[in-house]
Amino acid sequence: MRFRTVLLLAYSAIAPAASAAIGDDLLRVHFIDVGQGDAIWIQGPAGECTPAGLNILIDGGPNTGPNNRLITYLETYKLEQGSVIDYMVVTHPHDDHYPGLLDVLRRYQVATIVDSGFPTAGVKYQAFLREAKAEKVGNKSSTLVELRKQPGFQFTDCADLHLSILLSDSDKAGLGSGNSRVNNASTVIRLEYKAFSFLFMGDLEGKDRAAAADKSGTGEKALLSQVPAAKLRATVLKVGHHGSETSSTLDLIRAVQPDVVVIESGRKAFSGTFLPDQSVVDRYKKERPGALIVRTDDGDEAQHLDTMNDADGDDIAILTDGDSLRVRQAKLSSSGKRHWITVKALSK
Repeated sequence: MRFRTVLLLAYSAIAPAASAAIGDDLLRVHFIDVGQGDAIWIQGPAGECTPAGLNILIDGGPNTGPNNRLITYLETYKLEQGSVIDYMVVTHPHDDHYPGLLDVLRRYQVATIVDSGFPTAGVKYQAFLREAKAEKVGNKSSTLVELRKQPGFQFTDCADLHLSILLSDSDKAGLGSGNSRVNNASTVIRLEYKAFSFLFMGDLEGKDRAAAADKSGTGEKALLSQVPAAKLRATVLKVGHHGSETSSTLDLIRAVQPDVVVIESGRKAFSGTFLPDQSVVDRYKKERPGALIVRTDDGDEAQHLDTMNDADGDDIAILTDGDSLRVRQAKLSSSGKRHWITVKALSK
C-alpha cells in the first residue's frame, strides 16, 4: 500500500501532544528517550479489546528509581499509579532493556508479562523474574509467559488492532554466541491498526560487525526465512540493536520497506563507537530515500551529553486513527523549552 506523505514543522504545547486522552480512537506509540536503551509504550484505541484501549509496554530502559524516564513519561501523560498494564514485553535480558520495568511492576498492575525465556543466570535478571512471578492484578496472580516454553503464545486479537509475535527465541543453532546470542533471543513484534503497521525488532542482529551488509545472517536470517513477506512490510520500523552495524542488513531493509525509521539510542561508547553507526543510517537513506529517520539521541552529540544525562527528552510519539498517521518528536525550541513538533504525516 502506498501512502501520501506531508512533511510538517508545526509547534504545539508539549502537554497535549501525546497525552493519553482515554476513550478516543487513536493508536499512540511512544518511543521514550531513556538514553542508551529501549522503552516503548503502546496505547490502543478505545474499544479495541478493552473499553479504554490496551496499555502495552515493550522494554523499559536501563534505569530504576528517580532516573527512570519511563516512569516519568508515563506519569507525565497521566497513566496513574495503580493503572493496569495489559501486556509487558521484555524482548531479551540485556541491562538496557528491562531494569526500568521493575518500577512498573511496583507502581502499576501488570496483567501479562511476556519474557523471551532465554536462559540466563544473571543475578539481576533472576531478581526481576522473581518480581514478575509475584505480580498481581487485584487479588489475581498475573500471567508470566516464557516464550521458549510457550512458543505458540500470541496476544489477544482485537477488532482492528492486531499485535503478533513474529519471532521468539529457541535453542536453534546459527544465532551467534555471547552478547550476540542474547540479542538474537529478541522477541520481534508486529502491530497493525487498519492501514498502518509497526515492526519492533528488539536487538535482533543480522551479521558480524565486519561483515558486508548485502547478506543477512543470524537473527534477521531467521526472521526473513520464517515470516511471509507481507508480514514483514511495515509503515514504521523500530530498528534493531539501536542501529548497530550488526543489524539492518539490506535484505531486512528491502523486506520491511519502512516509511518511518525509529532509532532508540544514547551516548554510551562501545569501544569508542556510539550507536547508531553512521553506516546503518546511510543504508536506510540509500535504500529508503523518502523515509523519515527519527532518533531518541537527537542532538545529544552536539550537546556533549553522556550516559549521565542523555535521557534528555528526545521522545517520539506516533499517532494514527488508522486512516492517517502523524510522527511527532519533542524538540528544544529557541526558548530552551521542549515542544512537540509534527515532522511527518501520512495518509492512506
